[in-house]
Amino acid sequence: MSEIFFGEIKDKIVEFDDHEINHMKVMRIKIGSQILFTDGKGELFRGKVLEKGLASVEDIVEIRSPQKTRIHVILSPIKWERMRFIAEKMTELETSTIVLSNMDRTTRKESESKLKKISMVVRDAVKQSGNLYVPKVIDLSEFEIPENACKVRFDLDADKRFKDIKDADDFVLLFGPEGGFTEREKEKYDFMGFERVKLTDRTLRVETAVIVALGGIRILKGVLL
Repeated sequence: MSEIFFGEIKDKIVEFDDHEINHMKVMRIKIGSQILFTDGKGELFRGKVLEKGLASVEDIVEIRSPQKTRIHVILSPIKWERMRFIAEKMTELETSTIVLSNMDRTTRKESESKLKKISMVVRDAVKQSGNLYVPKVIDLSEFEIPENACKVRFDLDADKRFKDIKDADDFVLLFGPEGGFTEREKEKYDFMGFERVKLTDRTLRVETAVIVALGGIRILKGVLL
């Protein structure tokens, strides 16, 4: 796919923020240039640059239906280099919602600035991968668990295997911090109806576990392979 940009569309005009303007500068995009862009809601547009930060919307190049299966990932913040990597992979694998939660053993606390940084990483990953849907990046306090969702808390000591989880339109996947869940948290999530599920027989770093789980669901649903 050709280089695409991200913008806010209103009344046949798309507006780009400073991040996208700098991207255009690097790509040597000039006034009058034809460009492709998305608003992260499933459509790819073609238009012409009118002036710095603005372009016209001339036609729709592609409309992509949303995934029938929606995956929502709840995880504890980790070191930035690893957090950036995992945000990119979650976007490429079409995660619907990325939810950050400060857990009892979280060492790198989530903050508003971190949410904004991850949102920018997600946007760039959308442009690079061609996924036309931008995942929501939110704090746990803003997240509402969908009704009838399959809720999974990964636990190396669980008896249930990942391949045996129930089918659903929404999956909520809960990954703990590197120190694991405390007993208080385990009781809390058990009460909320999260199933304890073993992902593998080995201890995985969270970025590896997320990729394995997301890929596994896509395979089970027939989207991959």
